[in-house]
Amino acid sequence: MADRPNIVFIMSDQHNAAFMGCAGHPIVRTPNLDGLAKQGIRFANTYCPYPLCAPSRAGFMAAQYPGDIGVYDNSGSYFFNTQTPTFAHGLGAAGYEAVLCGRMHFGPFDPFHGFEKRIHGDLGRAFTREIQGEGHYRTNGQTHYAVEVSGYGKTGGQSFDQSVAHAACDFIASRAPADRPYALVVGFFLPHNPLICDKEDFDQYMAQIPPQEPESAAYLNSLHPAMKKWRERRGVDTLTPEQNRRGLAAYCGLTTELDCNIGGVLSAIQSSPQADNTIVIYTSDHGDMAFEHGMWWKSSFYEGSVKIPLIFSWPGHFLQNRTLDAITSLIDMGPTLLDLAGGDPLPDVSGKSFAPMLSGAPMPGWPNEVFAEYGGLLGDHPACMIRTGPWKLNYYAEFDSCQLFNLDRDPGERCDLAHDPSCRDIVRACLEKIQARWSADAMRENIARQERVRALLQRCGHPLMPHPVQHFTASEGSNVFDFSQLPKAPSWSPFA
Repeated sequence: MADRPNIVFIMSDQHNAAFMGCAGHPIVRTPNLDGLAKQGIRFANTYCPYPLCAPSRAGFMAAQYPGDIGVYDNSGSYFFNTQTPTFAHGLGAAGYEAVLCGRMHFGPFDPFHGFEKRIHGDLGRAFTREIQGEGHYRTNGQTHYAVEVSGYGKTGGQSFDQSVAHAACDFIASRAPADRPYALVVGFFLPHNPLICDKEDFDQYMAQIPPQEPESAAYLNSLHPAMKKWRERRGVDTLTPEQNRRGLAAYCGLTTELDCNIGGVLSAIQSSPQADNTIVIYTSDHGDMAFEHGMWWKSSFYEGSVKIPLIFSWPGHFLQNRTLDAITSLIDMGPTLLDLAGGDPLPDVSGKSFAPMLSGAPMPGWPNEVFAEYGGLLGDHPACMIRTGPWKLNYYAEFDSCQLFNLDRDPGERCDLAHDPSCRDIVRACLEKIQARWSADAMRENIARQERVRALLQRCGHPLMPHPVQHFTASEGSNVFDFSQLPKAPSWSPFA
């Protein structure tokens, strides 16, 4: 197995796919990601299956849509069944050492979900009350306060990422060519808010970013009612141009710090004796609006929220310095990894392998279509999205209506064509595909059931695993049986 490639899969949290130099961003500094893209392939149209952390990550691990495995919100990781096969199980079955280092937002009942080893835990209690805040004053949540207090300083999220990077580098340096091939998943927290970054980065970006003016009243009045409600629930339109400027500077700073930590991991790979036989992949669990449309965070189907960065690199084996426009999903990652590792495919999944694309082989049957869903947060109702070719339709159950965009002609998603008579057939076809696989009522019922379960567990009053359990072990001599008493097996017995 020595010739089988090692895999280092780096996943960040809440990285807008446009915020990389290699994606054309005019000011954000990401030299390490840019270098990785130059050595490999950047996918320009990759989407998460659910624009929220835990559901998207569960879908990533299981190669299934989060709604199909019952993970609907960040507390839903409690319901991510430990017996749901993941690509980590598949890699183990293929002979790989599957290792998790850092963030993956698993619930307390199974911190592994198929990984053979965890060399660094998850984020845990990283923020002081001063940084974290409470209720509507959370700095890491979807409240306008999180942008109002943006600026420079230090947070536990930054310390966490530095610790994760060190652990990953130590693991890579410890590997010998004779060891089993490994698949190391490195989970970073940045550039997720709190929007607080190092002062040097903050000052540099503040010098380049002007005050960010709000959207016009005419545009806000033209929005779909679901998007008007989304904005009201989070108070984004109360933010001042200067507050948005500070938030954007901090987000750029956190992205640059993420890139620096990724650079450390890439250096460790390059210094290892197996550098030429190591696949490196970078992506994120979802995006961040980062003031696109005057919005922040995730939990919407605009490109900034639902699109994710994706880079594959293996010089000498994959294409180099190429950008592919194929439409792919985060749930396709597991099948693709198993294909690259020579493993058996996961059973009964929705994700598909696009491994042939990486070496330039044609895939004429690739559907170029993705689906994403969202159960709701802060009062939002269930919604879903389908992108097929240039068309993206966002369906909102709260109003039983949709938005429609042609991303080839309108990449900024400013012109809603849902009521354009010339697009009637496109709307009908997209809605038929949604109705064939998704139900807002079923999602509401499942979420309500999980909320009842969580409420009972919280009232229970003690930890769900109060203490270790010592199971019974029989003493020597407890089992005595004389097999000579057994009757002779009949002639038809297979044991005769």
